[in-house]
Amino acid sequence: MSGIVGVTTDRYGNAAHYIIYGLYALQHRGQVNTGVVLLDSNQLVMKKGSGQINSLFPDNISMNLPGDRGLGHVKYGEYRKYDIEQPILPKEYDINGVNCMISLDGNILNPDFSLYKLTKALNSSLAEGKAYLSKLQGAFAGIYMDPYKMIGFRDPYGLKPICAGRLNEGYILASETCAIDSCGADLIRALDLGEMVVIQDKKIDFYKYSEQKTKKSCVFELVYIARPDSYLEDVSVYRARNRMGQKLYEEYPTDGDIVMGAPDSGLIAAIGYAEASQIPYKDGIIKNRYIGRTFLTTNEEERLKDIYIKLNPVKEVLKDQRIILIDDSIIKGSTSRRTVKMLREAGAKEVHVRISSPMYRYTCNLSMDVPQEEALMAHNKTCEQIRKEIGADSLYYLSYEGLLEACKGSEFCDHCITGNYPIDYSEN
Repeated sequence: MSGIVGVTTDRYGNAAHYIIYGLYALQHRGQVNTGVVLLDSNQLVMKKGSGQINSLFPDNISMNLPGDRGLGHVKYGEYRKYDIEQPILPKEYDINGVNCMISLDGNILNPDFSLYKLTKALNSSLAEGKAYLSKLQGAFAGIYMDPYKMIGFRDPYGLKPICAGRLNEGYILASETCAIDSCGADLIRALDLGEMVVIQDKKIDFYKYSEQKTKKSCVFELVYIARPDSYLEDVSVYRARNRMGQKLYEEYPTDGDIVMGAPDSGLIAAIGYAEASQIPYKDGIIKNRYIGRTFLTTNEEERLKDIYIKLNPVKEVLKDQRIILIDDSIIKGSTSRRTVKMLREAGAKEVHVRISSPMYRYTCNLSMDVPQEEALMAHNKTCEQIRKEIGADSLYYLSYEGLLEACKGSEFCDHCITGNYPIDYSEN
């Protein structure tokens, strides 16, 4: 899982601050590595490092790096065979004397795939780029760049998101619309399934490179991954999550004194639940804003430590209350277990947990980086077993039908819920 952004400006423009603003907007998509590469004519300016963006760019001076175009990448991932620091441009990416670079979000399954082959094809010609992309299987979105053009592309099922926007002096491609907004750009549109966009000579053109497939975008983008102020195609992430909370109450109404969300991923669904139930919404837990997503912490020991310093209960709100706690999902269960315990220690009379998505049962090897199935709380457990594990008085998950209704569609990859991939993963 990654966040990618590419920017082209006019020859006198400065792309660095647009890229950095875009990466800040996409920080939720990856907190392990950050990379920025700028092209100044045919000269490269590169900064890469571990951690979040503010550790790599601690001051405004970094935003004045030279270059009228460039790529940025934030990454979480440890399972991919080509999972190296991005954007990438080792010496062999100097193709015919031209410096080329590429950033990829996702997983390409072809056994002979390499980022170099993809870069070379996109550098060569539109026809060769389309031909190479048409052979690829997997979940992917990417951005290619050289001194003359920027190319964005999206897989034929639309599993990964990417969109295009217009700057006053150029163009931007990014994983989510929130990055377009953060740069003060105007959204043009999301790339379609199996589509590439070519930006060259101040023009933007869209081309289909693959035959039409059935759309299967990742449903977990709407449940958890995407930022709530983003739009995936024409669907508001905020509105979808709010409807998930409303559907939770419709499916399983529960008496309680207050509704609260697990910060931050459960807050919007909790508001929807409160609106539907007319039970007051309260902030029962305060989140330390300087701690990132513990879901993205690859070391389990560090993850458990993070949970303890990430959240703190508001005892005045919680004491002697019947609490309805809304969260978007349960992955490993460590955060849910700790949160329920925290609420009880703060004086809660009852804790009823409501999850605004179905059980997350299966490891995703296409779109996300999650633990193996034996580490997933819901993989081989019933709802009642999970309730006992996390210590809740009751537990209910949103039905799959309720999730689809909340998302206003049915064209999703739901492997994490059903175990069914939209492509034949077994052959790769």
